[in-house]
Parts: sequence; C-alpha cells; structure tokens
Amino acid sequence: MAKYSFRQKILISLIGIFFTFTILMYLASPFIVKAMVHKSIRDRVEELITKISNEPDEYALVQKLKDQKYLIFFRVSIIAPDRRVLYDSYMKRLLGPAFNKSLAKNHPEVEKAFVEGIGYHEGDSKVLQQRFVYLAKAFDFQGQTYVLRTAFPHKFVLDLSNDIGLGLIALFTIALLLISVMTWAIMHYLTKPVQQIITAIKPYQDGETNTLPEIQISKVNPSDDFSRLANTLNSLSAKIQSHIDTITHERNEKSAVLESLVEGVIAVDSNMIITYANNSALKLLEKNGDDLFGKPFIQTEEIKCHELLKACQKEKIVLTDTLKMDRDGYNTIYLDIIAAPKSNDGGAILVMEDKTTHYKLLEMRRDFVANASHELKTPITIIRGYAETLHDNPALPETTMSKITGKIIHSCQRMGYLVKDLLTLTDVENIPQSRLIECDIFALLEQCIETLQDLHPAAQFVLQKQFEGEIDVSADPSLLELAVMNLLENAVKYSNPPAHITVILYQEGEHLKIDITDKGIGIPQEDLEYIFQRFYTVDKAHSRKLGGSGLGLSIVETIIKKHFGKISVASQLRCGSTFTIHLPILKQAILTNNK
Repeated sequence: MAKYSFRQKILISLIGIFFTFTILMYLASPFIVKAMVHKSIRDRVEELITKISNEPDEYALVQKLKDQKYLIFFRVSIIAPDRRVLYDSYMKRLLGPAFNKSLAKNHPEVEKAFVEGIGYHEGDSKVLQQRFVYLAKAFDFQGQTYVLRTAFPHKFVLDLSNDIGLGLIALFTIALLLISVMTWAIMHYLTKPVQQIITAIKPYQDGETNTLPEIQISKVNPSDDFSRLANTLNSLSAKIQSHIDTITHERNEKSAVLESLVEGVIAVDSNMIITYANNSALKLLEKNGDDLFGKPFIQTEEIKCHELLKACQKEKIVLTDTLKMDRDGYNTIYLDIIAAPKSNDGGAILVMEDKTTHYKLLEMRRDFVANASHELKTPITIIRGYAETLHDNPALPETTMSKITGKIIHSCQRMGYLVKDLLTLTDVENIPQSRLIECDIFALLEQCIETLQDLHPAAQFVLQKQFEGEIDVSADPSLLELAVMNLLENAVKYSNPPAHITVILYQEGEHLKIDITDKGIGIPQEDLEYIFQRFYTVDKAHSRKLGGSGLGLSIVETIIKKHFGKISVASQLRCGSTFTIHLPILKQAILTNNK
C-alpha cells in the first residue's frame, strides 16, 4: 500500500473493515440469534416457575398454571419427581379421558433437567407430527424437585432466528456504514490542510520550479495547528531558499573559475562516480557531459587515471603521473595528471594539464640529437679518414688523389642533403595555421606528375579520380606538393625501370583518400611499422647509393599530420607498395560536390 496516499489508505481500510465485519456478522448471526431465542424461552419459563412455585399442593400448582394460559403461547408440561406428568397443555386436549397424570414420560431434556437443573433438546413429535424445540427447567416445590417442560415449534424458532439475524445484519451494516462515512468525512476534513501543503510543495519536488513556494491553507483558523505548521514550513522554506541561493551563487562562481581553467578537472566521489568535469577535461578525454556525469570513472577507459585516483584515496596523499594518449591514430598528446584526495573520504580530484608541446619538443630534441649525430658521424668519419690520408701522403698518384677527393665530395653532398632535410623538417614542425589555404588536390597531383615525368621520361604515370567535380582541401600547397613528390620519387627510385605508378583519388565521407601505388621492390613486413621514423632506412646501403637521408617519409608523415590527415602503407616484397593518404575535405567542397 506504499503507493497509495494516507487518505486512500484510510478509505481502503474502512472498506475492508466494512466487508469483513459484514461477513463475520453474517456467519455469527445464527449463533447469536439462537442464544437470544434460548434466553427468551428460559426467561419465560423462569417467569412461570416464579408464579406457580408458591402454591400449597400439586392441584393448586396445576390450577395456577392453567390460569396462566392467556400468557402461554407454547406447549407446557409439569413433571413430578416420580416422572408423573401432572399437566400437559396439549396432550390432555388431544388425548382427552385417555390422559393419565401417572403416564410416565422419558424425555432427554427432562432427565437432564432433573440432573443439571436445565435441559435442551430438538426432536420430532409423533403426536403433533412436527419438529419441536424443548426446554426443561427444574424448580423446587414443597421441598422436592419438579420440572417445567416447554416446547416451541422448530419452524417458529427458525423463522424468529432468520428475522432477528437479518435485522441484526441490517442494523449493524447501516451502523458500520454510517461510522465509515463519518470517519472518512472527518479524516478528509482533517487531512485536507496536509494535502494543500503537499500540493503547494510538489512543483518544487518535481523540479518544475527552482524556488520553494509559499504554503497557503484555505478555510483554516490562523490559530489552528495546521495553520501554524504551514507558517513554520514557510519560515523554514525562506531560510532554505536563502541557503540555496547562497550555495548556488558560490557554486556558480567556483564553476566559472573551473571552466576558465585550461587544465582539465574531474571530481569523483568515494565510489569513483564522476560528479563534475569541466570543459577542458571533456575536450582532453573527447567526451561529452552526458557520457561522464553520474557514471563510473572506469567508463572513460583511462586505466592509469582510474588507478591513480583510487591510490590517492587509499594512501590519502597527492599523486602525480604522466599520461600518453593517442588520438584516432593521427596525434599523440601528453598529459601531466595530479590526483588529490578530498577530505573526510569524500572522493578525489583529478587535474590534467596538456604538456604535449613540452614533451614533443623534448622528444624532438632528443631524437634530433641522437639521429643527427648518428647520421653525421659516418660522412664526417669518411671525410676525416680521407683528409688524414691526403695529409699524410701528399705525393699520392693523381688517380688516387682524384678518387679520394671524389669520395670526400660525395660525403659532403650527403651531409648537405641531411642538413637540408633537417631544415625542412624543422620548418614543417612549426607550420602556422595561416599558411593553410583552399587547394585543388587533383590539380596539385597533375603538377607533381608532370614534373617527375620530365625528370624520368621512361616512367609511366596513371592519374585517376573516382568522383565527379572538384574537391578542395585546406593545405599549404608547397608542403603538400613536397610530400607527394617525396612519395612519387620513392616510387620511381625503388622500382625497376621503367617504373609503373598509379595515383587514384577517392571520396570517403568527409575525407579525401589518395592511393599511390608502384610495382617496385616492396618493403619487408617487419619494417613496415618503422618506415616513418626519422633516419630509419630499410636497406642502408641502397639508400646511401640513391642519396637518401632517412628523413623523407618522416617529412611526409609530419606534413600530412599538420594537415590533420594520416598516412598508411601496404606492401609486399617484389610486388610493390601502396601509400594511402587521408585528408579532411572542406565542408563547403563536400556540400558542392554532393549537389
């Protein structure tokens, strides 16, 4: 019954009581009526005994009983102690002269009355041919025990019982119904102010209003308890609303401060449920508020952050760590994360600071120093060796001298290529957004192929596009041309002449896909995941022969990433390679092309 209101519970209870009591009265009424009839008969018998028991002898006793005929509406008999029937109002009339006072009668109720003082029995009368209810009552007469026996027709008792039973049921039903109606009316009147209070507060409870409404109770005396309760609640509501306004103002101020931070802030409770996350945190995690608020922190899928938050609450100290996150395979970001426990075991706070630029600079410097030192060491060693040879042997033959100086020049050229590529890579790393303009990628590819065709007349180039119209991308044309030229030159260099190169453009949703396929020597599977790393070469001897520095594909990948794209490769030894570039298409170009 928890879903019912108090008044509904009262009404249901009254209905239940009404039907229960009615059923009980119906079941109990036959027993009640029977007891009432028995008592009525017993009272009448005792009244007759009182009137006749003071007579001087049996004759006078019988005469006195006869004088009471006008009061007797049932059969009556008097039995003497020796079981003689002194008088029987019906039998004497029916038997006439055959009636004999000394006629012995053996009746169960009479025998029981002689023994216990009163006897009751129901049975059929052979003389009167109907069923009777017999009641025998013993009384003292002249120092001896006599019995007054009465008989009621059983049908009369049943009719009387039914009449009285129905009357009782009707009476009690009406009484109970009236009591129920009065109780309901009283309860309705008493609970009406409570209902008005609930109705007034419900809009705030359901979130339909942000302020606690004032409670007004109609038709109630101001000094009434309910009126005073309403005034008390209104006073409390005013104080609560004041506190709510203060808390809301403070919360808005704190929220404004947190939202203005560039650091991401996430709050969790003691059960690791997210209770707050500012915009910076949502951007860093690439989530929206609906995905986080009220959800377990583990759903962010950042296991390191989750473990750090749990550890700081357990150890009750501030913990720090660094988090590396990949963004759709395009970019990698680095976060410094700080987890601090709240007081009173109330959860923890996670602060995330984007340190991507800092870490990438450190990584770039470290890689540059390591790789540049490695790549420069070989040509410098060669130059030094030959220079020492020339210094120690000034009289070398001209042929040997020419060979040595040629190798020194070749090593210097390698160093020049390396320095040039390093400068190009540095320029690409620091490309500003302002250099990106609207660019027709198909026209750019045509220009690159024409340039390479002039340099490699024997090479065969095929350019196709799998869409109608033009598609533009946001790009730095000179850098994007450099990336495409590097890929096309590699395709020519690592193919047996004449080179066969196919360039195909596709549109995939909001991205442009460029496939550059050759039929060259291919790349071993174990080298595929490393070929975009700086200074990495599959065949160093072959690369040196062709003048490679190991930075070409790294420059290509950096340029593509700076254009918010990605590059991938698929290759098979002695069958060729396919480099695939994905670039985002300008929104306007997509709409125009779809039309």
